Amino acid sequence: MADSDSHTEGERSGLTRRTALELFALAGGTSLLASRTGAGAGTSQQTGAVRPWNQDVDAQHHRLANLGSIDVAHVHTPARATDVVVWKDADGVFHADGRDEHVTSGSDVLSVTQAAVDSLTPDRTWMETVSIVSPGTVPYRDGSFRSIELPSYTRLDGAAPISCEFEDGDHSNVIVATATDAEHVEIPRLTVTGGPWMAVRIQRCSNVRLGELTVLYDPEADTNDGIRIDNGYDIGTPRRCTDVQLSTVYLEHGGHHAVETYGVDRLQIGAVTANEIGGCAVLLNQTTDATVNSVIGRNPGGPAGYPTFRLANFCTNVSVGQIVSRGGMKGVMLLTARNTSIGDVNIVGAEDSGIFVSTSFNVVINGGVIKNCNGEAIRIHGYPTHQFDYTLPTANITVANVRMLDDRTGDDRTQTYAIRETGPTAFSNQYVHNDVRTGGSVKPIAVSSASSVITDNVGDGEDRGTVTLTPNTEFPARVPGVSPHKRATLTLRESVTDGPNAAFAWDAYFEWEPSAEMWDLVFEWRTDPGETLTIDYIVDRPQATLDTREFEDNWDEFARMEG
Repeated sequence: MADSDSHTEGERSGLTRRTALELFALAGGTSLLASRTGAGAGTSQQTGAVRPWNQDVDAQHHRLANLGSIDVAHVHTPARATDVVVWKDADGVFHADGRDEHVTSGSDVLSVTQAAVDSLTPDRTWMETVSIVSPGTVPYRDGSFRSIELPSYTRLDGAAPISCEFEDGDHSNVIVATATDAEHVEIPRLTVTGGPWMAVRIQRCSNVRLGELTVLYDPEADTNDGIRIDNGYDIGTPRRCTDVQLSTVYLEHGGHHAVETYGVDRLQIGAVTANEIGGCAVLLNQTTDATVNSVIGRNPGGPAGYPTFRLANFCTNVSVGQIVSRGGMKGVMLLTARNTSIGDVNIVGAEDSGIFVSTSFNVVINGGVIKNCNGEAIRIHGYPTHQFDYTLPTANITVANVRMLDDRTGDDRTQTYAIRETGPTAFSNQYVHNDVRTGGSVKPIAVSSASSVITDNVGDGEDRGTVTLTPNTEFPARVPGVSPHKRATLTLRESVTDGPNAAFAWDAYFEWEPSAEMWDLVFEWRTDPGETLTIDYIVDRPQATLDTREFEDNWDEFARMEG
């Protein structure tokens, strides 16, 4: 490996070793040098001798050369400065330099950075940092996978981008940064371009902090996830990833998901934006106690038809602030999700359903807009019980304050339903305070379960229509078949659209028709004005009780078996 000391400053047009060492100051080293100088100056007044600025001084068992041993995890101090800088000279040679010594040099940014990481203090219990300050290119390779492997208490600061070469239709066997069975790992920033297999892979780690990550895959590369955080596929191992923070991700042209998790407890995600990807912007599997601020996806899914946001494989206690989706097969898909809330959705142009929810329990979708889908705006489905060893219903799903519409014209209006509930195991769901006007070309709201609540929606309910009351008749109007559910609790909203100036009044009630097994809606006069009266009506189902406790034990048991 070439050493940069063999080159003179005059021979280089890029960074020099002096410039690289000055980067320590930019990373906070200035204050560190000042603290060391101050220590030497203070001592010189007592001894009469001036110490060199870089001389090591014992400070109550903490060497000033290693202030990282002091617990300053939440304070920005000189102890959080860079320990090793990886930089490239004008000849394209990478160098790893510490504060006091040169570590290594070479043409491969991955190898040099790994050497820099390996040069950090062994068995430390404090954070130390390696910074990559010059752009690097990783040559195409189809052999064994390569990466920068991060042990515990390591921070990799990718201040400069890393590009991975590839062959068309293939990928380079590179995962830029990995951590396995480690704790306290940080990547505050990283930009990856080209065609690696993944940008970041975290397995069975705890206390992970990922900052601003940008992954710009080449559309001709066959890539996998951008960022994957998991338990290493080892379901028999109880160790999971825990306490993970991910600030922001921007990803383009990935072959799979932008961010995917499996087997993670306590996850915080700030914002994920994915553009033209072959999977989800965010896919959480078997993840608990997670918060996601915002997810934005443009044309997600690829041939597999993934949505912008998906929960699967028994996720529990997940809260999402906002989901924005444009195009793709679906905007949101929830499978075996429990105790989940989505604050706001903005979904336009899904090729199938805007939102699909199945075999999930205690889910709230509370606000937003869904429009111009080619299927349902929202589909709630309960699969037959014989497909599973346990009864896993789709129960206690609440959709509220959502505007669902298709504002296209004529044959272009292909959104079939605003809300459609199907399947034999969809129970006790609630659809309230939504606006479904022009929400479905077939029907705005269609619900299969007798136990679900439909009330106070603008534009539809269990049924809706217009009746004309004829004067001088004993029973002015009967509307047959407003509901097929004998157990349903029905209420009526009515408004006069056309009536006389004379006094009038009417009664309306529901009557069960045994032969048809349907509820009929019957109107009759109380005060007959002698003229016709036109009334618009909406039938609601507020339901007297909701009780899904019988399914809780099945959920817990099945989740344990799967996990």
